[in-house]
Amino acid sequence: MLAHIHNTIAELKAKIKFNVDLISHNQQTIKNMLQKTVKDDMAPQFEAYNHQNRQLMSQNNDLLNVQLTLLNFVEKYKNTAVLQNDIPIVDIYSITDLQEVFDLTIKGIVPFDESHPHFCNPVFIDKLIAFYQANEDYELCDKLKKLVKREIQKTI
Repeated sequence: MLAHIHNTIAELKAKIKFNVDLISHNQQTIKNMLQKTVKDDMAPQFEAYNHQNRQLMSQNNDLLNVQLTLLNFVEKYKNTAVLQNDIPIVDIYSITDLQEVFDLTIKGIVPFDESHPHFCNPVFIDKLIAFYQANEDYELCDKLKKLVKREIQKTI
């Protein structure tokens, strides 16, 4: 996935460069037209070049926004399973070893949500919270605590 994102970013850069070159060419053409003595009958041509330049600049703005979004995505998920090409397909319910399930969960391969086999296991949850506290990932600790609290409230 990461390779596809980098290829997409490279293609976006190439398209932006192409647009900038075309805008520059259009500007040079307009400059050359202005040097000619007959300017009145060239007004529609000026407008056509200016309109095309405005469209190209708008397109470049959109392309830059897509690039920025992709770069932010890569930065946000650079050390997670989301960008790894070698994510194994895991049948989490076939794994009986609690430690193996724990390892897959903290690596992000198995999300901890309502479908997790140990979602209602307080020992497992406490172990997750302790792990994230030790790694100073307090945001995830808080998320887990809220998730557990919400589930407890559902059962009441």
